[in-house]
Amino acid sequence: MKRLVILVEGDSELVFVNKFLSPYLISQGLNISINAQKIITNNKLQQKGGNVSYQYLKNDLIRIESQGNVVITTLLDFFRLPNDFPGYSITNCDLIEQAMYLDFDSNPNYIPYIQKYEFETLLFSSIEGFQFLLDDAGKIDQIQTIISAYINPEDINGGATTSPSKRLKRIFPYDKVNDSELICTEVSIETMRSKCPRFDNWIDKLLVHRYN
Repeated sequence: MKRLVILVEGDSELVFVNKFLSPYLISQGLNISINAQKIITNNKLQQKGGNVSYQYLKNDLIRIESQGNVVITTLLDFFRLPNDFPGYSITNCDLIEQAMYLDFDSNPNYIPYIQKYEFETLLFSSIEGFQFLLDDAGKIDQIQTIISAYINPEDINGGATTSPSKRLKRIFPYDKVNDSELICTEVSIETMRSKCPRFDNWIDKLLVHRYN
């Protein structure tokens, strides 16, 4: 049985995968070893995370694939994705994912995924997580206004000042790691799947993949 490695950019995604996504996948019948790893950005210093160029990702893909018996997927933000990614587009995640797959020799055990527009998109799937985090009706109302404006949270603009995380930081001093973890305790993966179709499709791919 193959193991699943999920390559992520930062600590918030690492916590999300380890604490919330992995247990969910297992609860859905994916009874395998699931491991989240931050992408190595400096081999000499063993630094991980931060500005992840495509070459950093490619180096990790090659390293992990060489270990054998592994399925690899990614959880990357579309917002500010470096333009050295194959098939780079400022509007189309699908084209980039397809080009990433082809660039890794169409390896059937590689499932590239880019979250539109960023990880925080998923937090907007429900107001309940923000109600749990914040004790301020005015701030909660501002967040509800954003949620109400987008049937699909993945459509929340990814501009320099309008990305999901930037919107949150304008409303309150949002801490990516600690606050996102608290919010996710109240927003289930099922809720995220029901609101975010690209995310839902990725989860489907992970669940139906052949791991034997």
